[in-house]
Amino acid sequence: MVNSYFPPYKAAVDAGLLTGMENYISVNGVPVVENTKLMTKLLRDDLQFEGLMVTDYAEMTHLTEFHRTARNTDEAMKFSLERTSIDMSMVASDLSSSAASMLTTSSSSLSFTNGTNKLIEENPAIIDRIKESVRRTIKTKLKLGLYDNPLPGEEYLSMVGNDDDVAAALNLARESTVLLQNNDSTLPIAKTSSVFLTGPIAHDVGRQCGGWTLQVQGVSGNDMFSHGVSVKQGLEAVVGSDAFTYFNGLNITGDYTDVDLATAKEYASKAEYTVAVIGEEVYEEKPGDINDLTLPLGQIEYVKELAATGTKVILVLFEGRPRILNDLPENVYAVLNGMLSCELGGKAVAEIIYGDVNPSGRMPITYPKHTGNVMIPYRHRVSTQCASGDYCAPQWDFGHGLSYTNFTYSDMNISTTNVTSSSDSVNVSVTVTNSGSVAGKETVMLFLTQPYRSISVPEVKQLKKFSKISLDAGASQTVEFELTAADWSVYYPQIGQGLKLVAEDADYVIAIKPETDCDVYNETAAANPLCATFTLSTGEYPFGSLVAE
Repeated sequence: MVNSYFPPYKAAVDAGLLTGMENYISVNGVPVVENTKLMTKLLRDDLQFEGLMVTDYAEMTHLTEFHRTARNTDEAMKFSLERTSIDMSMVASDLSSSAASMLTTSSSSLSFTNGTNKLIEENPAIIDRIKESVRRTIKTKLKLGLYDNPLPGEEYLSMVGNDDDVAAALNLARESTVLLQNNDSTLPIAKTSSVFLTGPIAHDVGRQCGGWTLQVQGVSGNDMFSHGVSVKQGLEAVVGSDAFTYFNGLNITGDYTDVDLATAKEYASKAEYTVAVIGEEVYEEKPGDINDLTLPLGQIEYVKELAATGTKVILVLFEGRPRILNDLPENVYAVLNGMLSCELGGKAVAEIIYGDVNPSGRMPITYPKHTGNVMIPYRHRVSTQCASGDYCAPQWDFGHGLSYTNFTYSDMNISTTNVTSSSDSVNVSVTVTNSGSVAGKETVMLFLTQPYRSISVPEVKQLKKFSKISLDAGASQTVEFELTAADWSVYYPQIGQGLKLVAEDADYVIAIKPETDCDVYNETAAANPLCATFTLSTGEYPFGSLVAE
């Protein structure tokens, strides 16, 4: 856990995080909301987090209603307060029994105040624990100026939706949209091409944004997005409304009528290209849980029916999780994933389709091909295997992303092949050349593998460094990275005794680019010019060197 899930949270705390929220899960059978090991030893002792920690909504009472570790709400409050360092219960109107009756959730989710008061009566010593939370709460409010009069922030209201923010949102959408597939260099298309636009998200900004946008569950449609641009509106802005035909006969649930399908096929058959924009309904956490990651089959069937007319289908996805596509990618020419690029996502997609923007996004996840592989990330442990063999073929790999130009890598070098001290570093350089005909951006990625590790089963590889560069056609740039002990070390598997990084004496293999296979367990493998090995040999500790945090 400390090596797979912990690092990004540590980075947030190191960056000055003021508040955090625990969630609804249990770890090894112990709910987080009453978990001493995680909420006190790891959070406060090891991580030294001094900020305010709040529960997820009504999670304390879920000890009674969901986790079933407490027999009543008073006991639930007792478990959470005595066993953790949580400071606040996220039930805004839980002030008293009378306030409790106004909530729409079960009455047991209203008992934080009453349960705390009862606990103080039974165990007066708990007041010292409560004072700790009071101090953290007041300290946070002081930092935020919440005791000031008037409250700060009014001067920023006029800045909401300002031009700079809109421009930043558009740039983020452009940079993050991923070109996953581009058969026969279908994209970009000429602005004079005949195009048919269809799909349940082709003209729906809300579904470009997903849950927790404007309200918890999110909203569909365009009315509430003053700066929003759907894909339809994006195409209109780039080529004009007369340059394409729009008709949607598909519901987000995958339902469609024979009449609507026939109409869509008629339009598709007359168009050189069909842009099909599909994906997910807006959703949030538990209410949005699904039993099967497969996209509604009706959506897949609808697009395949259009492809059967001979039109070249450009598939555009808006989704908050990787929905299984079955054989749909084999039936379309190009695939763009906008993920949840929100308000300006439609404009970014249109610009990419017509070549005004060269796509440069990379997949931040491993996109599974089969539902059985959804829990196998790119950095899985070497002992995690598929039923058919070691390699679990995804739909698209972590870090995958195409461009309208080509990039060539050469001259990879490392500063040393033998590291003798935990204070040493390894400098890595590689030359990247835009060998195509147009300017483009490339994300240069460095992965590290420790083929053998005695303290725990090693990962296949882990991304350690990356840099996004912009190159004109024909231009080259040398990209440099520095690896330190923090990069080749792992946390010693302990909680509550301080964070200790173990840099184990061993060989470490560097790989540049996500698709590079260094074949680390094959001693007779041909040398790969984008792979390099260095050896850590400090002799400072039985498992390597303990690196101070």
